[in-house]
Amino acid sequence: MTASSRYLQRFVLTAAACLGPAMMAEEPPDPAALEKAFEPEVRPLLEKYCFQCHSEERTEADIDLAAFTSVAAVRKQVRTWQKVSEMLTSGQMPPKRAEQPTDAERARLGAWVQGFLAAEAQARAGDPGRVVLRRLSNAEYTYTVRDLTGIDSLDPAREFPVDGAAGEGFTNTGDALVMSPGLLAKYFEAAKEVANHAVLLPAGLRFSPSTTRRDWTNEVLARIRGFYRRFTSHTGGERVNLQGIVFETNQGGRLPIEQYLRATLAEREAIQSGQKTIEEAARERGLSAKYLRTLWALLADGAASHPSLVLDELRARWKNARAEDAGQLAAHVGRWQQALWKFNPVGHIGRADGPKSWQEAVSPVRSRQEFKVKLPSPEAGQDVALYLAVGDAGDGGDGDFIVWERPRLTAPGRPDLLLRDVDAVAKQLGSWRQRLFRSTARCLGAGAEAAAASGPVDVKALASQHGVDADCLSAWLDHLGIASGAAALLGPLMDRKVDSSAGYDFVKGWVGDDALSVVASSSDQHVRIPGNMKPHSVAVHPAPSRSVAVGWRSPVAAVVSASGLVQHAHPECGNGVLWTLELRRGKTRERLATGTSQGAKEIPFGPLEKLGVRAGDVVALVINPRDGNHSCDLTAIDLTVSDGSRAWSLARDVSPDILAGNPHADGFGNAGVWHFFSEPAAGASGPVIPVGSLLSRWQSESDPGAKAKLAGELQDLLVNGAAALPPESSDAVLYRQIGSSTGTMLSAALRNLTPGSADSPESFSVQAPSVLEFRIPADLCAGAELVVAGTLEAERGKEGSACLHVGTEKPPLDGGLTPAAPVLVQEKSEARKRIELGFDAFRQLFPVALCYPQIVPVDEVVTLTLYYREDEPLRRLLLEDRETAELDRLW
Repeated sequence: MTASSRYLQRFVLTAAACLGPAMMAEEPPDPAALEKAFEPEVRPLLEKYCFQCHSEERTEADIDLAAFTSVAAVRKQVRTWQKVSEMLTSGQMPPKRAEQPTDAERARLGAWVQGFLAAEAQARAGDPGRVVLRRLSNAEYTYTVRDLTGIDSLDPAREFPVDGAAGEGFTNTGDALVMSPGLLAKYFEAAKEVANHAVLLPAGLRFSPSTTRRDWTNEVLARIRGFYRRFTSHTGGERVNLQGIVFETNQGGRLPIEQYLRATLAEREAIQSGQKTIEEAARERGLSAKYLRTLWALLADGAASHPSLVLDELRARWKNARAEDAGQLAAHVGRWQQALWKFNPVGHIGRADGPKSWQEAVSPVRSRQEFKVKLPSPEAGQDVALYLAVGDAGDGGDGDFIVWERPRLTAPGRPDLLLRDVDAVAKQLGSWRQRLFRSTARCLGAGAEAAAASGPVDVKALASQHGVDADCLSAWLDHLGIASGAAALLGPLMDRKVDSSAGYDFVKGWVGDDALSVVASSSDQHVRIPGNMKPHSVAVHPAPSRSVAVGWRSPVAAVVSASGLVQHAHPECGNGVLWTLELRRGKTRERLATGTSQGAKEIPFGPLEKLGVRAGDVVALVINPRDGNHSCDLTAIDLTVSDGSRAWSLARDVSPDILAGNPHADGFGNAGVWHFFSEPAAGASGPVIPVGSLLSRWQSESDPGAKAKLAGELQDLLVNGAAALPPESSDAVLYRQIGSSTGTMLSAALRNLTPGSADSPESFSVQAPSVLEFRIPADLCAGAELVVAGTLEAERGKEGSACLHVGTEKPPLDGGLTPAAPVLVQEKSEARKRIELGFDAFRQLFPVALCYPQIVPVDEVVTLTLYYREDEPLRRLLLEDRETAELDRLW
């Protein structure tokens, strides 16, 4: 016998020994016999030995044995008889001082009680006895609520009383789980807390960890955006500055085309040989099988089902590409996406004339295309090359007869110059420039005489007197604003009145659009409007694209000084303002001072001395927004102009009654002195004489000898050039300004120069492929742009289709469509239909974005759309039916 067998034998014998007595116990007495013996045998013994202490008159230990008049009464209080049995067995009752039963009586009573208890146990076998009304323990209640709601952070029982432990030490025993009115109130409070997390839905409800509508919405938005991210790329995007707050918009939602192209290239052999299905390739790479299947059909054998010149080129590139070329293929697709799609501000959707969608198809197909090309600044006086090129659209050059309509150079302040006339005009301009520059000193001497004259000036007589060309003298006088007879140029005056600001009727002024304003306070109070408005002061506010200005138009001819201050009146926010103080004469501006104001610090300027002015000249203080941001740009200003005996003060003259007029009178009774106006933020037109330059010093110099010396130095500068000077020095800037063909000095000459032969054509007709090259002299490039339009010839080009290229770099003419070139076709031609259908086929397969993942628009300050959904390309191209249903449920 093995050890394990012996151990098993001993275990069985021991178990049998333990179970034997219980199994051999006698059967309990018959209940009928017990009931029959109670009245004649048991009750008399109780009455003799127990009633003295345990009856209605005397109830020790809260036990009344006299109340048990029958076995039925005994059965109602079994626990009491369990105690009776314990007392009899232990001999504790009756007490020793009381009369004691005989051993036989004690045995007879004990036997009956034991028999009764045994009979009751048998009768109640399987009955647990009294079952209490249970409740969940605090822990059970918390876990149940969490399971039902799915929110692990809920703790509804945290304010409940601590569960008590029963005798066994367990807190979930029924007897220990009591219920009180206080606890019931806690349950009601807990139920309210849980209900606060319930979100009502059209088809039921869900529970959220949050309790506010905003958080509930953000949770759903996060789930929708998470869904979008499963299928899209988080690239692209543009920075938008909305009143100083920078947002990333159009971000994400992009078609991850490079991943799909790489999959088709890497798995091409496996799919073509049948070793792998498209679905298997998509699953391995985490891609949409639906879109991969569509893309494969297009690239591998889609020429018949997707006819398109654009797609044909993509197919040809794909067939010769390898997996590592996927990036180049994706870039090619991206260039066409940029040419065939555009993004609109979602904040404008819903407006009367606003866009209909975020992503909108655009077409490069034109029947007439106009080009405007800014000419670059030439280096070291070199010519600039311009090219007008025509290529076929990938379908051959038959019928591609193009007309380049009047190619010309345009620039502010000078007449248009046809390209055919460039050579002739350049030669005449060079001769004129030499004549003008070599007579500078004498012209300035004549100009000083004209400036001192009290009446009209005879320019021809003055020119003859000083031995200069009358046209040269006129150019100098016009540039200096002398003897022009015209007052200094100002922007449009503000004409809309405001009678109060921020509820203060003592703050009035003149306003325009987009917060443009000039206001003044006539009170002794310092108030917020919301920027700081000091007592008896003037403040201005620019618009995003327009400056605001206050100008003092001189009522006298005098030598004056100017001083004042600028202070950002809204220092808590915004990025400050740019300010400029200018002296304006006719069309000419002289910049006296400039700077930036941000924060609460006052920026004083002046006094700027020896400013010679004539009646009609203007000293203007101009406030511009910085970087196009006009938020919080209220600016306190003051300007004082003095001739030594009188002082004109902006605040003193206009703050009592700014609405008296615009222009506003001064304090000496002169009408039309103070002007409140606005100009484009880029600045007023007309030349700005650089501060500290030879010409600026010549203007402010009063000594005739010193003035003549400065005039001679200026002539040397113009004749010899400014190559030896730092490029940003005031004299180098002056040299470029005077020598520019767009400036007042030479633009007048251009108007009088004789163009080339009138017999030469203004337009050019060519057949694709063709490249026309023009060389533009450096003198004519400054500030100029090429303007030209291309069209197909009416008859020979009826069914033509051509790609146009205009620029300063010679393009390759390889034939075929290119994303950067507009496609020229006739209206309603078959060529147009064919090309448009090809573009439509591309757009159907390659949208830039599959969805708008932002959902909440942030690209406009004010939007009519709170939540915007645009995901049709995603649903159509990538999603299966179950995924579409999931997305619809989220929305």
